[in-house]
Amino acid sequence: MEKFPELESYFQKLTDATDNVAAINTHYEADHNKDFDVLEGIFTDIQSLEWEKTDPSYFNLFTSYYTFHVKIIEEIIREAREILNSEKREYVKRLVNYKKVADEWFLNLKKKRKSKSVAA
Repeated sequence: MEKFPELESYFQKLTDATDNVAAINTHYEADHNKDFDVLEGIFTDIQSLEWEKTDPSYFNLFTSYYTFHVKIIEEIIREAREILNSEKREYVKRLVNYKKVADEWFLNLKKKRKSKSVAA
């Protein structure tokens, strides 16, 4: 059976990576490419797990953490659009694409989970 992570510490890593990506909205120096690579690497790991096979309470907790993460990403994008820093435009586009992929993946996951529960 697949081993699923302890969610609090798992999502703390995602939160830390998200906080680093949020630096696109500040004047602070940061390695944005590295920060985005870390964020995208964590998301790739999230996608690699078969969340639809978890028990309902675990999945509900996962959903809570995940949807909160996506809301934070939305806020970073909203703030970046208000700031309109042309030097950071490529990173905003990258973040918008990340959110689009994350939303599509999660929608498909919920569909898989629903079809699994109907088939059961």
